[in-house]
Amino acid sequence: MTILASPTGHPPRSAPGDRIDPAFVRARVRDFVEVLNTPFRFVQDAMRFPHSERRMSRRIDALLHQGSPVVVYSAPKTASTSIAAALTRTAGLSTVKVHFVQPEHFWLGPLQSKTAPDGLLRHRAIEQRPSRRMLFASDMPLRIVSVVRDPIAFNLSNYTFFGRAYWMRTFWRSAPWIDTDRIMGHFLRTFPHDSSSLWWQREFAPTTGIDIAREGFDAERGWQRYRNGRFDCLVIRSDIADDDKQTALAEWTGMPVSKVERENANDTQSAPGVYERMKAAVAGERAYVERMLALPAAQMFFNAKQREALAGKWLGAHA
Repeated sequence: MTILASPTGHPPRSAPGDRIDPAFVRARVRDFVEVLNTPFRFVQDAMRFPHSERRMSRRIDALLHQGSPVVVYSAPKTASTSIAAALTRTAGLSTVKVHFVQPEHFWLGPLQSKTAPDGLLRHRAIEQRPSRRMLFASDMPLRIVSVVRDPIAFNLSNYTFFGRAYWMRTFWRSAPWIDTDRIMGHFLRTFPHDSSSLWWQREFAPTTGIDIAREGFDAERGWQRYRNGRFDCLVIRSDIADDDKQTALAEWTGMPVSKVERENANDTQSAPGVYERMKAAVAGERAYVERMLALPAAQMFFNAKQREALAGKWLGAHA
């Protein structure tokens, strides 16, 4: 007797003398129960959320009273956690980390679309409204750091890391057994793929008043400083060396910033193995890779040589 559970993602099949992997059956049952339980989880979250949000508001008020914290304001899954951690470890600095402050991008729960009308993915977090008040109601000078990530890595990472909460909710537990082509098909059909570019147009620009498309970006160096009114912003690409990130942060803050290290890895929440399988599958999606690297933000933050290198990285043997 063979138990058909494939670590490469091929689903169990019925065949003479074979039986379905019991772990797969249990995962499918838990997937079904999780969908049924979603309304109850949302009610539970709705009851806890206001208290957690008030606690975050008090924390931000305390930081403002002490001085001006560094706001790590970046789209989700851009490696911004590593930047925030380095700043937080630096004596004399404090941070507030937030992904969205424009209300149209706040996700209110399963009855609302996970994609905003402007095409940007939505997100739910307790720091969103308190951070919005800090950014728009306060008149204090604020330092803001934002991180740019390769759009393909951005999409795959968001889809898998937030799979259970948003994108893969009906099959998150079973994903390790599901054929990679099926998961890729679902990803290509359902995820808002332009989000990595739209964030700069629909979030960063209206919040800071800085239009990077007009201001320009030093793609060769990989980071640049911008100022507008009370906002002093550093925009930094996630793919540059960690030592270069540390140098950029130190020059910007005027302080000896702690070492930048990897934090909040994708494998801490993703369904096991799915992210790596999807990364490999992208090699067969030339049209998708080319479309992502043609997005306005990709053109803005990566020069032609860098975009060519990214295409080669993702397409691999298919390049």
